[in-house]
Amino acid sequence: MILVRGDWFYILLVAIAAFFMTRPYLYAIQQDNYRVGEIFKSRRLGFVYLIDWCAVAVFGGIWLLCYFLQARAFWGFVSVLFFFIAEFAMYFMEDLPGRKKPLRYTKRAVRCLIFVTLSSTAAVTAAFAVANAQVSSVYLRYLVLFGFPPAYPVLFMISASTINVFERLNNARYMRRTRKRLAAQQGLIKIAITGSFGKTSVKNYLHAMLAQKYNVLSTPESYNTPMGISKTVNGLDETYDVFIAEFGARRTGDIRTLMRMVRPQYAILTGINRQHLETFRTEDNIAREKCRILNLGESGLAVVGGGARQIVERNLEGKRNRPEVIYCDREDGYYADNVRLGQAGSAFDLVLAGKAYEVRTLLIGKHNIDDIVMAATLAYGMGVEVPFILDAIEKLEPVPHRMELLHGNGVTIIDDSFNSNPDGAAAALDTLALFDMRKVVLTPGLVELGGSEREENFKLGVHMGQVADLVLLVGAKRTDPIRRGLAESGFHGEIHIYDSLSDAEEDFKNRLRVGDALLILNDLPDIYDEKYIK
Repeated sequence: MILVRGDWFYILLVAIAAFFMTRPYLYAIQQDNYRVGEIFKSRRLGFVYLIDWCAVAVFGGIWLLCYFLQARAFWGFVSVLFFFIAEFAMYFMEDLPGRKKPLRYTKRAVRCLIFVTLSSTAAVTAAFAVANAQVSSVYLRYLVLFGFPPAYPVLFMISASTINVFERLNNARYMRRTRKRLAAQQGLIKIAITGSFGKTSVKNYLHAMLAQKYNVLSTPESYNTPMGISKTVNGLDETYDVFIAEFGARRTGDIRTLMRMVRPQYAILTGINRQHLETFRTEDNIAREKCRILNLGESGLAVVGGGARQIVERNLEGKRNRPEVIYCDREDGYYADNVRLGQAGSAFDLVLAGKAYEVRTLLIGKHNIDDIVMAATLAYGMGVEVPFILDAIEKLEPVPHRMELLHGNGVTIIDDSFNSNPDGAAAALDTLALFDMRKVVLTPGLVELGGSEREENFKLGVHMGQVADLVLLVGAKRTDPIRRGLAESGFHGEIHIYDSLSDAEEDFKNRLRVGDALLILNDLPDIYDEKYIK
């Protein structure tokens, strides 16, 4: 294995190319906790990989023709150089478009970026050295360079999987430290919140209510993974009385891991539906995993959304050391009554332990009221006085991108772009129905519902047809069930279909009017963008 003079230049080209090529692949796996298999889900990467092959075909063809020229060494070098320039340009531009969730250069991401770049470069260097020893023609060595982009996904998977072994060990160390830190703070009240929907909203509402009496630390935004919770706990000190952790779960075992780390005394289970059925495989797996948050012991208190009573009771049946469970329904005496929904807010009677209290909120939508009831039930169970709870409710502000009411250029916007589950989508459409103006829905549909995805999108279309006047769909293939549902409902309004969200936004000027109400329903991650699949 040898390298000859001038090889350093080609190796430098490979290193630079590997750096730029790694970023979109890293972005794809970052969307699902660095699981390497996510690169196969990314349509965007599929399109980029196709362009790689086109570049290899074009410049490889030029290189092959140059073989028959007298100055083939020079022209071969030129063809390889311009091939890499084209690769640099493509992958540099790939990282430029605005993304809904941009690549986050966390410490883990940077480590992965550097490791994959170096290991890929090392693999090509080794291949180059072998070619020098085995191939007599210097010109034919360029085949190694042309073969690098087509082989890159395999190199990325091997490198990313290798460093993931280290990362798992590193994460386990952080989790042990977090568990010890939470256990060491005597008297700290720990609360866990999970469910198929409404987790972040319930967490924020509960934080506001408990802050009337306690000093509260909660995980920010949607920090609901072990590392997100560990990062939050770094800011925990003796001044805090309560720690609220949002628990996310996409696969069996996720809630069990978080429960072992946090060990909460209180919990809220917002509800259970088919969200993430694609990764959970079965509805029983979803229910079983979500219900693990109720493993609090006899001294614990859990609040459960009323719609989940049957599922929860079935999963708790026969278990010892059951916690006290309060269901937010009429049977247990914790619910919302006399609900009045409006375009600028809501009013209702909050019933706690059978006693009703009139309250108003700036939040819109019935599901926001359901979230408030769950938060208020736990706050009440933790000893927060009712006047404090009511005061907090009146001051609540919407969580960004979750039924957030905005106004722009004469259009009322209901931003529910973070919502991607059937129950939340239905609630958002019911809220849109309250607006006495032309109703417009922009959506790419629902994903990660496994075998029920087409069925749920069909139902979404039927419901949409009963509410909307104008429908803007993103992604022709994925939204086909929505179109069929619209037809089933007898929808006679306009339907427009776009390849990408950016295309739809550019067409707003042609479709929206002053006085419209626009519901932005679910804003899919870039890995689902059909713009790249024709």
